[in-house]
Amino acid sequence: MARRRKRSNTKGVFWAIFGLAGLAFASWWVFLLEEPLRTERPALTLAAQGTPGPIPTEPIPASPSRPSMEANVPQESRQASNAEKSSSKSEDDLKVQRLHQLAQVAHASGDLLTARENYSQVVAADSSETMAAQVREQLSILGRETILSPRIFEGDPHVDRYVIQPGDTLAKIASTLHVTADLLAGVNLIGDKNLVRAGQTIKIIKGPFDAVVDKKSYTLDLYLGSTLVRSFSVGLGANDGTPVGKWRVSSKLSNPTYHPPRGGRIIAADDPQNPLGERWIGLVGIEGAAIGQERYGIHGTIEPESIGQSTSMGCIRLRNEDVEQLYSYLVERQSIVTVK
Repeated sequence: MARRRKRSNTKGVFWAIFGLAGLAFASWWVFLLEEPLRTERPALTLAAQGTPGPIPTEPIPASPSRPSMEANVPQESRQASNAEKSSSKSEDDLKVQRLHQLAQVAHASGDLLTARENYSQVVAADSSETMAAQVREQLSILGRETILSPRIFEGDPHVDRYVIQPGDTLAKIASTLHVTADLLAGVNLIGDKNLVRAGQTIKIIKGPFDAVVDKKSYTLDLYLGSTLVRSFSVGLGANDGTPVGKWRVSSKLSNPTYHPPRGGRIIAADDPQNPLGERWIGLVGIEGAAIGQERYGIHGTIEPESIGQSTSMGCIRLRNEDVEQLYSYLVERQSIVTVK
């Protein structure tokens, strides 16, 4: 019995020693596996938290390829300013194009007053030369149809109906309207401006007409208020000899005699060599470089090829047929001519 117990105890001790050895081996193996994780984990944690590196004691200089924020501010401001200007110009251009399109649609549909108003705004917006030339042509057509014809379009602020009263004359009526009797006679298809009858209804135009001469485009635009009615080509003074500024119409002569401003032979009214043509519209300067000037005027020419050029002594030249029409629009002491 005693011998059997001894074998039993020896066997138990063996298994106890074996178990302790296995546990020690397992612990050592786990320690080897976890050691790399313990050395890497702090680095991973710092990276995840975004821990900054050492704080520099001096500012980091801007590299040539990456300028500093201070250097960028003026450039960005300039870019923003240029972008705003470009955007504003683009918006203005789009607005002008839209007005032009609306005018074309209104004209095509027969709404002539709306077309005239939209075209006038295009001209006022100082559009491109090509568009301005096209619009001037359309406004001249509309001016003849709506203002310079016997027809009256309801709602047109520039015209009205008038019933001639006993004792009225076209000259008297025209004077109160700041227009000419010749204009009223032409608009109403009256053959003799001195023969009108009481009770007769006529179309009247509320003046005065004014003119704007553009030295760059060699044009004279005739205005009634803010509405461009006609446009004419002109010739101007050589060597920039036509002074800019405002002028008032001071006199008007039909079939004028020519008195050379620099001396020389006086040329009679009916002489084919008379350089003034058949009409003279005298001007007196009232503003700008024109102020005080009295020897300039608007007239016809015997040199139609000079229209569109700067060859005169300073006066404004028109073709003879054009100046005859302009003569019937402008009124002494009322109409203003602006040269720009």
